[in-house]
Amino acid sequence: MNDKRHAALPEWVFEELKIGEMTNILDVGCGGGANIKRMLAMCPEARITGIDLSNLAIEVANELNYREVIDERCLIIGGNAAQMPLARDIFDMVTAFETIYYWPSLDGGVSEMMRVLKPGGTLVIANEMDGEAESDRMTERAVGGIRIYTIDEIKQSLNYAGFNNIDARHDEGRRFICVTARKPRD
Repeated sequence: MNDKRHAALPEWVFEELKIGEMTNILDVGCGGGANIKRMLAMCPEARITGIDLSNLAIEVANELNYREVIDERCLIIGGNAAQMPLARDIFDMVTAFETIYYWPSLDGGVSEMMRVLKPGGTLVIANEMDGEAESDRMTERAVGGIRIYTIDEIKQSLNYAGFNNIDARHDEGRRFICVTARKPRD
């Protein structure tokens, strides 16, 4: 989960995304914590929470970010995207790297991310598969229980949840997508 083949997507996302001013970030489906480590390095004043369903992922993320966990800059917890054990309106940014594939409902996860974001907060959804190739449908059939979304499907879900300033980038060569949105300030 933390191997180098997964590094290209966050490197691509972070080259344009300004996260330096963010102070409270949530990484949904944090896996082994590699993206948390990246964001902590980019935001020296930030506190980052990671949430994942997998006990193994939580253990690996805690080990990788051991110093930051001890320094209380990082907290890794168990939970799922549809019902996060977190307060309302607390995060400046919520990220979801390659995790929406596994959610039982995209709309449910997006609504929950809206709930935990502060007004004016930023949501980032990034995937290595753009949902446009026949190979994505083959992957869905082969793996079972996953859904690979297109940019338009993600934007529709964000719009339905009430997000604004919805924007998307697409690296067609690598088929990477990054969709960002803001929670309205009320």
